[in-house]
Amino acid sequence: MTATEIARQLLDQPDPAGMRLASGLLPGSASPGRDWHDVLPLDDRVALVIGKVPRQPTEDMAAAVVERLRGALTTQLLQGRGPAETVLALHRYAGYAAEAAGTTLCLAVFEPETRSLRCATAGHPGVLLISEDGCVRQLIGSRGGPLAAGFPDIGGETVETVGQEEVVLQYSIELGRCHPDSGLERAAAAAVAESGPDPRVLCDRLTTSATCPSDIGDAMAFAFVPSTRSNRPFVLSIPAEPARLSFLRRELSAWLAASGVSKEDAFGFVLAVGEAASNSVEHGYDSGRGGGLVTVTAEAGGSGAIRITVSDNGRWRYPPVADHSRGRGLLIMRESMDEVLVHRGEHGTVVTLFKRPSRAAGNGRHDPGGYELSVAKTGEVVRVEVSGELPAASAPALRRSLLTAARGGVFPLQLDLSGVAGDVEGLVLALFSVADAASAAGRPLVLAAPEASPVRDALATAGLHRIATVTDALEPTR
Repeated sequence: MTATEIARQLLDQPDPAGMRLASGLLPGSASPGRDWHDVLPLDDRVALVIGKVPRQPTEDMAAAVVERLRGALTTQLLQGRGPAETVLALHRYAGYAAEAAGTTLCLAVFEPETRSLRCATAGHPGVLLISEDGCVRQLIGSRGGPLAAGFPDIGGETVETVGQEEVVLQYSIELGRCHPDSGLERAAAAAVAESGPDPRVLCDRLTTSATCPSDIGDAMAFAFVPSTRSNRPFVLSIPAEPARLSFLRRELSAWLAASGVSKEDAFGFVLAVGEAASNSVEHGYDSGRGGGLVTVTAEAGGSGAIRITVSDNGRWRYPPVADHSRGRGLLIMRESMDEVLVHRGEHGTVVTLFKRPSRAAGNGRHDPGGYELSVAKTGEVVRVEVSGELPAASAPALRRSLLTAARGGVFPLQLDLSGVAGDVEGLVLALFSVADAASAAGRPLVLAAPEASPVRDALATAGLHRIATVTDALEPTR
């Protein structure tokens, strides 16, 4: 994988905890050396690296040098060392590894809890802090020459606190060369003064307005602002009345924003919680019954994942399969979340929603289209014939199709898998979600696959027989 491809992957990463991060890439037309771009979420810090390894005989050798430097840098940071000590260790390493000598880099380490920023450089510009009014200050921190050429001043490390209305910009030497007239600092200050401290706008402006020489490699930038994440869980109880649902959505939206959840993921949560709460209001309590409450709790995990529960003290009643206008709420919830669990007990119903941060591009919804589905409804039962190959990438689309056919688990679902051949990893992944939905609705999934067939073996190995009914063939329809 080339350095440009790796840099493009960074554009698709979810934001690390405690910051809103954007990156910009302007591919170069020359390759004077191997570019090094990294975003490394640590226990309570986030490290960002932009640098360049000297030209090597081959691209693979250059990539190997970057990997060794990345490993050494990560090891130092995980041992609790700061940027200056870490860069000093890289200088010493490069003194023994001639292929790494001459590497230039800027290492910035941000602590979201305190909003503190430290920086160390090796023959590279330091980071810029740009305020909302366009004022620019450069954090030089501990600096020295390229690796093995000039050791940094350990005592020169400084700490800056990033203001809530400041954006931090870290950029490659190449990007600086792409703004020869106005200068990168002026261009960055003008972008922030015009559009505010928005990392995405800043990166786009600096990479699209650049005029780059023909003899440089990739031009890269990272920009971020602190995100004020809420460490407190969300707890709200509302009367089980339709008029109160809009208040719930507003309060949950505010908490999700304060917790640093992306707009796309926040929309999915608000949609799913709204459906669950609506079901509690509509189905959980008898018409005219007073005193009912709907309680919503939410908490964020260390990885950025969010878990939300919607509970009531009534009884969730699944709509009858003959009612084709109902049952969409469960489907919407399952399509918006990674996991949906419904627990119905004597004292009420609890719906648990769980979702990990989404990637910016694609969101894992690629469907290679190597399979076919034939859906037929017989009475109150939906039968689906599945044929073809189903690699792992097909799982999201297959899951959506099966849940749509079963209306989120409302209709009993039977699958004929006799036509499945080849890769079945995507089938197994999708069936776990579908089986959970069917089980939650009290209508276990039925899977038919010939005995001793590869697909039957895959079902047994995965343990699907524990949550679904597995048989040799479906009974003939009448």
